Amino acid sequence: MAFEVELKHIPSVRLAGLAHRGPYPTIGPIFRELAALIPEPSWVEVEGGAMIGHDNPREVAPENLRSHACFIVSEGFALVPPLEEIRYPSGRNAVLRVQGPYTLLPEAYRWFIEDWFPNSGERHRDLAMYEVYLNDPSNTAPEDLVTEIRLPLKG
Repeated sequence: MAFEVELKHIPSVRLAGLAHRGPYPTIGPIFRELAALIPEPSWVEVEGGAMIGHDNPREVAPENLRSHACFIVSEGFALVPPLEEIRYPSGRNAVLRVQGPYTLLPEAYRWFIEDWFPNSGERHRDLAMYEVYLNDPSNTAPEDLVTEIRLPLKG
């Protein structure tokens, strides 16, 4: 599979998330729990789903992987516990767009981190990579899912 990276300026991103520990593919129930915590009137403040993987699965045992299931939310969204606020400041990002089932994401990450990044001449900003889901898996065929993997960059 061929991948392409675009350098983009991403505006600041505010996330409302719930922590998860375990293999990244097992985060689905945490997204359902997160969705259940958002009252109906607040959904107008939700812009989409995202996931932050804090650890490299090639270096950390699957049961110890740390992540957050998140929704991108507006400044007007009222965050109440157990929701955690996570912010990404505006800045340059390397963005890898992946179309297809989520099973393609591990290989996309591997290529991004091991092939593209070391040869890019770019420097990583001290922020975790994160993925943004551009459509909803509950009403989108797996082959039509679109995910952006965002790598915050310095400069």
